[in-house]
Amino acid sequence: MADARSTALLDMTLLPPLGEVLDLAAAQLAAWMPQQRWYAHKGAGAPQVEVAGWAPLRIAPDHATVLLVAAVHLGDGDRPAADGAAADAFDGTAGGAPDARGAAPGGAPGTGPTGPREPDALYQVPLVLRRPEGAPAPEEGAEIGVLAVAGGPLRVDDATRDADGRAALVATLVSGDGAAGPGLSLASHRTLPDSPLPLGRAMRSRVLAGEQSNTSLIIETEGASPLIVKLFRVLQDGENPDAVLQGALTAQGSVHVPAVVGAATVRTGAMRTHALVAQEFLPQVEDAWRVALRLARAGEGFTAPARALGTTLAEVHRDLAGALGTVAADEGAVRTVIAQMHWRLAQVAAEVEQVAAHREPLAALLDAAAGQTWPAMQRIHGDLHLGQVLASPERGWVLLDFEGEPLRPLAERALPDSPLRDVAGMLRSLDYVAGAVALEHGVDAEAWAADARAAFLEGWAAEAGTPAPAVLAAFEADKAVYEALYESRQRPDWLPIPLGALERISARGAGAGSAG
Repeated sequence: MADARSTALLDMTLLPPLGEVLDLAAAQLAAWMPQQRWYAHKGAGAPQVEVAGWAPLRIAPDHATVLLVAAVHLGDGDRPAADGAAADAFDGTAGGAPDARGAAPGGAPGTGPTGPREPDALYQVPLVLRRPEGAPAPEEGAEIGVLAVAGGPLRVDDATRDADGRAALVATLVSGDGAAGPGLSLASHRTLPDSPLPLGRAMRSRVLAGEQSNTSLIIETEGASPLIVKLFRVLQDGENPDAVLQGALTAQGSVHVPAVVGAATVRTGAMRTHALVAQEFLPQVEDAWRVALRLARAGEGFTAPARALGTTLAEVHRDLAGALGTVAADEGAVRTVIAQMHWRLAQVAAEVEQVAAHREPLAALLDAAAGQTWPAMQRIHGDLHLGQVLASPERGWVLLDFEGEPLRPLAERALPDSPLRDVAGMLRSLDYVAGAVALEHGVDAEAWAADARAAFLEGWAAEAGTPAPAVLAAFEADKAVYEALYESRQRPDWLPIPLGALERISARGAGAGSAG
């Protein structure tokens, strides 16, 4: 009778060609992917999935790890927004027009009236293949399915939830080796060539809990600093800002981001983008949202930390401008941004009647902002809030996740933008602290938030200069409009938080300041 070890062996010569095996797995991926937090097309029904490209990362005696890019077709009809976000309020080009692409009427999945059509999305889904019998039990959430193939059944697991799969992904960064297969190629890049990267039997790894749009792996090795490796799930053509911006800040010597030590790029068809990015991991630190909530609930001041956070953001903006340059906020650039804001306001006002009540004064504010002096445009964080900031005892505030608003097209997120968008995002986040403690604990923290917002803005302005009040108010109003749509759909009890901000901004008028 064969022992467990022999039954777990994976003899690739007894199996069908690996490409055929992966094609069989596509149907199981179609059922499994919509259940994952990172799947951005929930509510669209069961997708049609096909393999866009794949490459083996490791063929071991008892398992195979494969990097796979899945092409998702949503079939006929409109492509809905991702669950939990007002994607349509950010959809489209820089001019703000909605994306009108859809499935060809009457076409079969993956086809249009004149032939194959482009997929609606590309997802990165690394897999581990094993024999079910004798294999270690899968980690929670790892198993995708079991394939009945010639030569015996194969269990298909999510490689990010498998220790061997995680080791194979990290190994590409450690070795610097690439990978290539049908329709897919992978290249590794070391941002800091001499920096240590862990690999070997002593390596411990796990999936970071709570990740939404991507999957992050924590890598710990005895004698080495821990790393976090982010695997980008949704792939779009172009360089991912998370890798580019934090890599540029690392090269500038900034202590306000976790140092980037390596990255990998993937190509399938005409699409080339980042697949992975590896950075130092800061364990046992709190994010600024938790810090602020605790202090606000206790009635303890946050002005000194908020001022330091404003200074930190200004220094990050300065370093990004130094590394990647700036462009003048000329009339055309300003007109484009204001047009986006007007379009978003109109879309949200049509759905949220409480926003419609403020549409006229908000529109006047936007028009007034167009005539003011704007700071230069540059690369920015793009989705900044207190949850994207860590409180490091040694380094102060550390900013994370420079991917930008993940529902915006990647090409749009790579464009220069106003640093005031980041400032407004943080001002709104501080306001949300007061709203959260009021809703959840019955604590009035409006004065706390006003003081923290003023201190944050003072810290930023001391380094970057005082912005025109109407321009900053326009960015804050735009963010609050987006929040109102999100809350109306997802958390109606929280809708008063952005509505209160819109009421204050409308009442102050175009010439008033924003931080009060």
